[in-house]
Amino acid sequence: METGIRLDYKELRSISPKAARQAILQILKSTRGNVAETARLLHTTRPTIYKAVAKQKGKSLNDLSTAPHTVKNKTRGDIESKVVLLKEKTNYGPIRLKDELQEQYRIHLSHHTIRNIVRRNKKTKTKTRKRYKRSARPFVDWYSSQAFEVVQVDLKHIIDQKALSSSQIAHIIRHDLPLYQWGAVDVTSRFKLIAYSKEKSWTNGLTWFLWVTSWLRSHGVTVRIVYTVDHGQEFGGDCWYKIVELRKLLKGFGCFIIQNRKKHPEENAHLERSHKTDDDEFYIPRIHTITTYDQFYKEAFNYLYYYNCVRKHSSLGRIPPYDYLKKTTTVTLDDTIKYVPPIFLDEVSAKLGTWSGYHVLAQYHKFFWREDLYPFGFVKY
Repeated sequence: METGIRLDYKELRSISPKAARQAILQILKSTRGNVAETARLLHTTRPTIYKAVAKQKGKSLNDLSTAPHTVKNKTRGDIESKVVLLKEKTNYGPIRLKDELQEQYRIHLSHHTIRNIVRRNKKTKTKTRKRYKRSARPFVDWYSSQAFEVVQVDLKHIIDQKALSSSQIAHIIRHDLPLYQWGAVDVTSRFKLIAYSKEKSWTNGLTWFLWVTSWLRSHGVTVRIVYTVDHGQEFGGDCWYKIVELRKLLKGFGCFIIQNRKKHPEENAHLERSHKTDDDEFYIPRIHTITTYDQFYKEAFNYLYYYNCVRKHSSLGRIPPYDYLKKTTTVTLDDTIKYVPPIFLDEVSAKLGTWSGYHVLAQYHKFFWREDLYPFGFVKY
């Protein structure tokens, strides 16, 4: 029987497997169940027709998954659940999860296996980022720079709803703890300095630049420092007058400032990534235990020492930043550079007095004790 229908099953299947099988069933019906005629009209084989009929009985015309039913070398379910729970608890990367599994459970897995386990158990999809038009910016060579030649500076809002829970945010506000964290990271060694404040202001931003510069200069850092910052108002923003004055000020210390392009946080990638570490390893596990400024200072000082001198950084070959500094730098640094006090900028900027003499800060190389500001440590100017 000739129906006048000339279709190609392969072409239909390339468009939609489900539509191709629907066409098989319709033509099979028109040929009154003649499998051979249906196969001839669609230029396919009779087993393909039988498969379509079987799928109709199974109430689904879609293709089945091609994944194997059993995987001989798949990680056991109990081990995989421990990896997932540890990831949810710590939010560590694959290499650090590997170390934790060995220490806590004596489970030995490669970091590649751990990465795959985390990926297939991921609950949220990565958000697509909107691309913005590029603007001019001086080139900064991170990879060939020496220690402290490029320092990234940024401001972090501590009570970030994406990182902290509502109870943690309420705790910070209830006990009147600092709301902002000021950071500076050397891109070569990942050595980090931190300060805190309740206000996000240009005065605090200026104090932060002076503090970072004076700390580095008074501990043996003599190279030309390039600071990279975003367009926050606390760093001058779009005010050309503030940027010009800031560059004049920093030039006297042998420093220079570069503003990153707007909507390009990747240009401060090292410091932006460290903010996640701050949340995961300091604020989230410790903030509920802190109720006073003295406690906050103690915890922040301990965390900063841990970050610079104890924590193993994957990007540095699994060694701490300070050890990397001693291993790679040719400049003799004062060993006390690792004891960085996390200063409170609101108090410092207010008690510096008149701003006419701030340019002499880095010239002093002596310790002094400020019991009212830092009851648990020293400050070096």
